[in-house]
Amino acid sequence: MIKRAKRSAVSLLSAAAAAAALAGILAFYAELKLSRLVLGGLGESFSTRIYAAPFIVDERIASSPDRLMQRLERLGYSKNDGMSAAGQFSWQDPKLKVYLRGFKSPRQAQQPGLFELTRQKDCWKIVDSSGAAVPSTTFEPELAAELSGPKNVRREPAVAAEIPELLKKAVVAVEDKRFYWHWGIDYRAVGRALKANLSGRRGLQGASTITQQLSKNIFLNPKRNLRRKIAEAALALYLEMRYGKEKILALYLNHIYLGQDGLTSVAGIKAAGEFYFSKALKDLSLTDCALLAGLISSPYRYNPFRNAQAAKERRDFVLKRMHDEGVITAQELNQALIKPIELRRAKPIQGEKRDHDYFIAEVIRQLLPRYGDDTLFRHGLSIYTNMDPLLQRAAQRVMRLVKPQGALVALEPNTGRVLALSGGRDFGESQFNRATQAQRQPGSAFKPLVFAAALEAGFTPATILEDKPKKYPKALLETWNPSNYNGIYYGTATLRQALAHSLNAATLTLAEKTGTEKITAFARRLGIQSPLENSLATALGSSEVNLLEISGAYASFANGGFRVTPQLIEAVTDADGTILEFSRFERETEFDPALSYLMTSLLQSVVGEGTAKVLLRLSWDRPLAGKTGTTNDGRDAWFIGYTPELLAGIWVGDDQHRAINATGAKDALPIWAAFMMQAIADLRPRQFAQPQGLVSITIDPVSGLRARAGCPDRRKELFLTNTEPPGYCALHRGGVFGWFKRLFGKI
Repeated sequence: MIKRAKRSAVSLLSAAAAAAALAGILAFYAELKLSRLVLGGLGESFSTRIYAAPFIVDERIASSPDRLMQRLERLGYSKNDGMSAAGQFSWQDPKLKVYLRGFKSPRQAQQPGLFELTRQKDCWKIVDSSGAAVPSTTFEPELAAELSGPKNVRREPAVAAEIPELLKKAVVAVEDKRFYWHWGIDYRAVGRALKANLSGRRGLQGASTITQQLSKNIFLNPKRNLRRKIAEAALALYLEMRYGKEKILALYLNHIYLGQDGLTSVAGIKAAGEFYFSKALKDLSLTDCALLAGLISSPYRYNPFRNAQAAKERRDFVLKRMHDEGVITAQELNQALIKPIELRRAKPIQGEKRDHDYFIAEVIRQLLPRYGDDTLFRHGLSIYTNMDPLLQRAAQRVMRLVKPQGALVALEPNTGRVLALSGGRDFGESQFNRATQAQRQPGSAFKPLVFAAALEAGFTPATILEDKPKKYPKALLETWNPSNYNGIYYGTATLRQALAHSLNAATLTLAEKTGTEKITAFARRLGIQSPLENSLATALGSSEVNLLEISGAYASFANGGFRVTPQLIEAVTDADGTILEFSRFERETEFDPALSYLMTSLLQSVVGEGTAKVLLRLSWDRPLAGKTGTTNDGRDAWFIGYTPELLAGIWVGDDQHRAINATGAKDALPIWAAFMMQAIADLRPRQFAQPQGLVSITIDPVSGLRARAGCPDRRKELFLTNTEPPGYCALHRGGVFGWFKRLFGKI
């Protein structure tokens, strides 16, 4: 008996130890999973959201009414003359009334409210709801993409205080009416599950409690069997002991699956509120809350977009349950039952996500080294970009016209904010980003950096350069014989003429006199980071660069001599709104504003009389400066150009570096024009502002000196102060007769 008692005691102790060990393992497992789940009320896997830039309407904006309404419709605003709630607008020429929702981002904020925009000649006059004039108003940023890792889930965290009481009561009424009274387990449901499993029937029946559903969603696989049911119950008990009811309910509401947006799952009530109604949680009505609660049991069957009648019947069932549980009165029930389902989903235009892909992929590529996969895809970050959705759409759509491949970058020259970026014709076919990852020879598109370095070194637009064939030593017993593109030589040309007509021989003359070290150093100052050979060939664009960096270099010509860094990302915040990084658009002065304007003047000549004059036949009517680029055998074609408001760069070529007989004027420039004509539609026309430090002198382009009365070709030329030619032309003292004598070589 004593031995038997000892054995029984040992068995009991062993069983107790095993149970304690099992409980310890269970607790450790639960805490491991919950440590990230409950921190700040957040889930362990929340979507990271990538936003486009907000759109500011101020004195610079000349958008048509249709274009402004297009932006509002993309944000989910509905046209409603009654204007009863945020997210609505009305148009009655010339007034556009908008009831803005309001938003807050790291850089900007907009209070919700009613604004009236009156269309004037080339701008909008804005007043607020009190009738007071305001300088600007801002449309909230458009959601461009969501990152959810391999599970592809759209989810945004909501803390308990954000969740409306009506929504919580609706969910409890229909899913677990005894939620506030039990300890996490419905023993009758467990009994039904056990009986069904022992009888061999498939698919266990019986409603789990909210706590059990939470356990299943965040800890367990979806397979239905007795082992999972027992583990689910044990974890539910642990959750009830570890956390309060409000915490459990908040976690549950953040994790439940509530529908499908294409290939992306919609999970959590905050994401669902935005998906179905374009509303924040605080703005959900009684009927909205009932519809969301009704979706939980079968989001597919009760999808209001697909089956409005079934969705309404389910919503009404939830409303009746809420009445039965004393949540709403009979009057509230009757008023709610007669209301139709009102959906206000922001419907993306077909193919829109394709238009954003290259931009979003580049954002991810830049952030991954800083945050890693886990944080970037699962921690609910908010990423604010500089993308303009309409410009991005225009960029990707003109890229589809390019053959065989191409890339486009558009940025604000004053800040470096990248507004649009396309890395190829079709992201679905190739994810390689040719705007940022492809290294290609820029050809003559590099020449402006050579000419700017020369101007800084003391040369002027009137400097006379030799433009003749010349052999340069290349290697032992070898020579390099560069030629002008069309085989025509001018003999001599002014510096302005050499750039306008892209004369290779004259450019090499200038590069020799300036020095290749100064040229490469100047390019570095403007942001060129790719390796540059310290050779004359670099002056003709033989060293490879990428489109984004050389477009950023041109920005210094457009913005008054500041170096700007092209930036796709404005800010990143965590799920609590804490700012993790913030771009301040710092500008560094690299050269005199007068020199910057002088370069713009030279590049205007490229468009007015040189290699880009084809643009004049494309109905272009705004101030423009830019440069074409073409490499040997037409392997690469470029055009980088800018107005006072916007800069864009285009590259066209073949991924395998095959000769395609492309030229900047024929292949890149028309694509650039097609994009820019859409891109500047929002902006009031402006002129390039001439700074101090420049003088205008009438010169003779043959001598490069001040023109005399007898000079047959007199032209106005700009000079940096104190660099203007001191003397007068000595070639035309005899008037026209003397000019003819020189022409025939008799002087």
